[in-house]
Amino acid sequence: MGDGAASHPTRCYNGEDRISALPNDLLGDIITRLPFTDAARTAAFASHWRQIWRSTPLVLRDADAHLSEATHVATVAGALANHPGPFRTVSLFGCRAASLDLELPEWPRLLATKHIENLSFQNKQTQPQTTLSPLPADILCCGSLQSLSLAFWKIPDDLPLAANAFPNLRKLGLVRNDMSDQYIHRFLDACPILEYLGLVLNGKPERVHVCSQSLWCLLLGLSKVEEFTVMDTPLVERIIFFKPPYGGTDCVRFRIASAPKLRVIGYLEPRVHKLQIGDNIIKPDTMASPGTVVPGVEVLAVKVNFGVFWEVKMLASFLRCFPNVGTLHIESVQHDPSVAAHEPTEEHHGRFWQEASPVESLRLHVRSLFIHKFQGDQNEFEFLKHVALNARELRALLVVLPDKKNALALADEVNEMANKLDHPLFQPWTARGWLESPRVRNVLISAKVSFHSVHDPFRW
Repeated sequence: MGDGAASHPTRCYNGEDRISALPNDLLGDIITRLPFTDAARTAAFASHWRQIWRSTPLVLRDADAHLSEATHVATVAGALANHPGPFRTVSLFGCRAASLDLELPEWPRLLATKHIENLSFQNKQTQPQTTLSPLPADILCCGSLQSLSLAFWKIPDDLPLAANAFPNLRKLGLVRNDMSDQYIHRFLDACPILEYLGLVLNGKPERVHVCSQSLWCLLLGLSKVEEFTVMDTPLVERIIFFKPPYGGTDCVRFRIASAPKLRVIGYLEPRVHKLQIGDNIIKPDTMASPGTVVPGVEVLAVKVNFGVFWEVKMLASFLRCFPNVGTLHIESVQHDPSVAAHEPTEEHHGRFWQEASPVESLRLHVRSLFIHKFQGDQNEFEFLKHVALNARELRALLVVLPDKKNALALADEVNEMANKLDHPLFQPWTARGWLESPRVRNVLISAKVSFHSVHDPFRW
């Protein structure tokens, strides 16, 4: 620039407060996007700013300030005491209920009166085995909530809960709370328009029965749960399983009693999920019948160890249970050498697929097949060979590989196998290799399951 002053615009600044001259609604929009501590500081600019701060719906996240628990608690207490509300979002992950009680004894009542839209409250645990604090009853009086997530609370059966306590709630997350199946029922009954339910259970309760006339999506992390039943759920379209970040992978009986609109389910695991449809337990030799099928499912995801023959047979049974699947995701689980050493040979696996009873979904409906974490094992190729020879509608095969080193070689092997197959039923499809990060994929699945516009939440 030729003009020196133009290169230093601050030299021309005359000290005028131009931001305060902006329209109030724009100033409020600026404040609501700030971390709470920064938003609160704007009140010190001038009385005009303080009025805007008090009238602006705020976002309160105690994780915004990476400070000590005492500072987190003081920030939350100050927000509840000094701002009249409403709050768009309150996310509390760095505070213990006991600490809030000391700082601001009336915090539960204040929280209930702030017209909060989205509340996430994880009762911070100092030790993994710490006895859970009881959930304050006032938390269940926030009728303005549209989204609620509660973690690490004791929720006793005698805790008051009005019949229509959450008339606006669409999303509910319950994470490792000590509560009964009966209280989960009461919770769901109190949410007449609930669409999305996320449950992370670790043995409490041991048996869960879900009934809801409005529920659309279930996201489940089950550990040490004996039985989970989807009962009267006329609108449920998605059931998504994920491995909890804590707890084991004990076998759980998963029963589908009534879910007539179910369209997406996965990842089912033979060694984890003992699938039951109606009164019929699905076994390795289960054949398709009116009592063992869920005809509406279009997207299915299964985890299977191709080195364990029993799991391979369960894969075939699962596929028979969902005869109209158009998109199939299979994650190849790593082999356990101690188990695989006692398993049948690859030839035995090959004969199984050759002699297996027809699988209607593979033969007539599957158009897209994704093999995640493909290892290049012969048993995997035997399955792919069966698919290639029998899948009349298959249009795309995506081999998703866990490591870059073998990606191209394995993809070439898949294409070479396809080229060698000469069968009148075989339609040319595309096979290609792809790399993925399992951690990123799990995050994407969790993020996408609640969007109605996403047809296949298991795809990136």
